[in-house]
Amino acid sequence: MRALATVLVTGALLTAAPVPALAQQCAPPANQVVPQEGWALQRLDPSSAWDLTDGAAVTVAVIGTGVSAAAPALSGAVLPGQSLSGGAGNDDCAGRDTFMAGVIAARPAAGTGFTGIAPGARILPIRITNDPDEVDAGKLASAIRSAADGGAQVIAVSVGTASADGGLRAAVSYALSKDALVIAPSDVDVGDDAVPYPAGFPEALAVTGITEQGEPIQHAAGQPALVAPGDDVVGIAPRGNGQIVASGGGIGVAFAAGAAALVRAYHPDLSAAEVRNRLQDTADHPPADLPDPRRGYGVVNPAAAVTSVLPSESGEKPLSAAAPPAHLTPKPAVDPLPRLVALLVTGGVGLLVVLTGLGAVLIPRARQRGWRSAWHTPPQSGS
Repeated sequence: MRALATVLVTGALLTAAPVPALAQQCAPPANQVVPQEGWALQRLDPSSAWDLTDGAAVTVAVIGTGVSAAAPALSGAVLPGQSLSGGAGNDDCAGRDTFMAGVIAARPAAGTGFTGIAPGARILPIRITNDPDEVDAGKLASAIRSAADGGAQVIAVSVGTASADGGLRAAVSYALSKDALVIAPSDVDVGDDAVPYPAGFPEALAVTGITEQGEPIQHAAGQPALVAPGDDVVGIAPRGNGQIVASGGGIGVAFAAGAAALVRAYHPDLSAAEVRNRLQDTADHPPADLPDPRRGYGVVNPAAAVTSVLPSESGEKPLSAAAPPAHLTPKPAVDPLPRLVALLVTGGVGLLVVLTGLGAVLIPRARQRGWRSAWHTPPQSGS
């Protein structure tokens, strides 16, 4: 269940009328185009790798709320998949996994700079829940096994559970035995400051989201191996030709999964373990001993992950004890784009205000634990 609020903004708050929460209310379509690529794509610059590979022929499983095959940006990219919670795997009421899949593999579209990290990859959706806050460890384990058996080379888990279930860990190990890399969020809230799983297992690649300034978006109970954008990220909704902006736990996983898809496409002989090590070795490292408690080996760098020559690939390293990264020249920092939106969460009713300074904006706000998204009218050129 999600509480919605409507806010009208004209440089200042004019009205705020709360809307009663409705059970099973699905994410609305995104009909407004965001022309900018967004800070996340500018920061990671995946297009630098696209002359070599766009991730074609790689299948990325996305496990969570399902992925909408009706999303225009994913036209032809979404496989039928399966559902362990009723309905179809290639449908998505919550919108969470469609957003994730868009970050991974959205196709280029006219009028917007937004594109997925690996726009040639295929998406294998496996739905295990209609509510991202309610995750069954047994279903999650079954989904990971199904993804591996279904030919996924990368498995992006958008949700987490506080249960360190032995069957769940066995499923992650099974996926690795099938040469599938499991990537999971270490920044989703599973209650009581508990470590989220499967990210808490050493066999999984744990990822935490960061802001444009490089700060983790929220406390992560588990230590990440990598960080990636997770705040004010441009993406897609289950329906509509436009884009939305979202923040929250789990989004960083999609960027890492897209980078992994590029690596698997360009380096098909690398094992899942070697792909993981390559992502860590080529990340933009923080100025600290590695792995850093809050940032792991640093910000995922898709182009460097594809193009770098690593001496460490002469032999495979165990996933349970990743070796220190190779000494590489860090990618120069880019000047950030002006923020697409400024998000302000007020007290009391918890309304989301989007300040654009460019006229009135009408926004329905949807909140799930650790996740917020805003559907808004993008700035108009010449305004």
